[in-house]
Amino acid sequence: MATRKLAEFVYKTSFEDIPQEVREHSKLVFLDWLGAALAGSGEGIASVMLRFIDDIDGKNGPDQATIIGKNVKTDMLKAALINGSMSHALDIDDYHGPTLCHPTVTFLPGILALSQQNHLEGKDIITAMTVAFDILVRVGYGAKRIHYDRGWHATSTLGKFGATAGAGKLLKLDVDGLINAFGIAGTVAGGVRQVFGTMGKPFHAGKASMDGLLAALLAQSGFQCSKEIIEGENGFMTLFSDDPDLDTMLDQLGEYYYLPTVSFKPYASCGGTHSTIDMMKELREKNNINVDDVKEIRIDAGKIALDAAGKVAPKTGLEGKFSTYYCAAVALAEGAASPDKFTDEKVNDPRLVALRQKVKISVPEPDLGFALRAVIQMKDGTEYSASTDAISYDELAEKFRGLTKNVISEANVEQLIDKIKTLDRVSDIETLLDLCS
Repeated sequence: MATRKLAEFVYKTSFEDIPQEVREHSKLVFLDWLGAALAGSGEGIASVMLRFIDDIDGKNGPDQATIIGKNVKTDMLKAALINGSMSHALDIDDYHGPTLCHPTVTFLPGILALSQQNHLEGKDIITAMTVAFDILVRVGYGAKRIHYDRGWHATSTLGKFGATAGAGKLLKLDVDGLINAFGIAGTVAGGVRQVFGTMGKPFHAGKASMDGLLAALLAQSGFQCSKEIIEGENGFMTLFSDDPDLDTMLDQLGEYYYLPTVSFKPYASCGGTHSTIDMMKELREKNNINVDDVKEIRIDAGKIALDAAGKVAPKTGLEGKFSTYYCAAVALAEGAASPDKFTDEKVNDPRLVALRQKVKISVPEPDLGFALRAVIQMKDGTEYSASTDAISYDELAEKFRGLTKNVISEANVEQLIDKIKTLDRVSDIETLLDLCS
C-alpha cells in the first residue's frame, strides 16, 4: 500500500499544514531555480529546443506557458520540458545529497506551467512544491544508494514522481487519480548516467518535468494504470533497487517535510565539486598563493562526491563541470567557478591542465559525503589546509543577481527577488513570470 500512502499524503496536504519554516524555504528554492533557468536560457540546449518547438508549432502554436528568459510561449508540456532542461543546463541548480539528485528542476517547471495556464496563486505553488519535493526524496530514500550506483540518473528517475505529485496536487486529483498518475510516471522512469557531460543530462530534468505533468493530465482524463507502481512485484523498487527500504520512505510522512534539506549550489558545476571550489577559493584568498609555486594539491573526498564528479582529464567545458580535478585547478588559479570558466577553451588551457595534474584525490574512512578537506603543498614545503562551510542567504541572493544580470534588466531582477520573498502573497503567478524576459 506504499503507493496509496504517498498519494494520500499529496491529496491531504494543504498550505496550512506546511510549517512556516518550510514555506519560507520554498521561496529560496524558487528563487534559486529561477536564477538557474534564466542563466540557462542562453545555453545551447535552449537554442536546440526552441528550434524544436518552432519546427513542431510553427508561428501559430499554443501560448499556454512561458519559456523562461525568451519572451516565447508554448503549450504546457513543451514549456515544462524546455524550462526544466534550461534550468539544469549550467548545473548550478539545487541538489539533494543523500538521494544524489537535483530536485527542483524536475518539478517546478511543470508546476509553473500549470499555474500560469490556470492563473494560480503563490500559496498553491508553495503547496505543490512542498509535496513534490517530499515525494521525490522519499522515493529516493526507498530506492537507496544502489539505485544511483547502478547507473541510473536519480534526477530523472526520482524526478518523475516528484513532478507528478506537484502537478497532481494543482490539478486537484483525488487519491485514486494520484495513484494512477504515479503508475504512469513509474512506467516511463528512466535516464542513465552515461550521458553526463552532454545535453542528455539537462534533458533528463526537462523530460522528468514533462512526464510528471503528462502523467497527471492523463490521470485527470481517466487513464488507468498500476495501483502498486512503487511496491509491486515488477514495480519501481524491484527493478531499480536491490534492497528497497519502504519503512524509511514512509517514516513521518506528513509530519516531517524534506524541502529544507535541499542544498544550494554557488557554482556552475556538479554539486560534488563545490566543497573543493570553496576550499580552493578560501586558500587562495587567505594565503595569496602563486599557482606556479604549487607542488601538489591533496583532497580528501567522499565517495559520493567523487562518483558524481570524478573525471580526471576533462576535454570539454561540460566535462569540466564533472571534474573535481579541474574545478580545484580553476578555483585556485582564478578564484572563480562561474559559467565562463566551463568552456572548452578554458578546460584545455595549458596552465590549468598543468595545475589539474597536480591534484591528488583520496577517499578516506569514514565517508565524508559531500564534505571535503584539502591541503596545498608548496614547492618550498609550506602547507595550507581548509575544510568546508555552508552557503549563506546573502550568497544565494548574490548568485541570483550574478546569473540574471545579462538576461533581464536590473529592475526586473530586483522585482523578482522582492516578489519571491512574498510568494505566498502573489495572487497570480503570471505577474511574476512577466518579469522573466
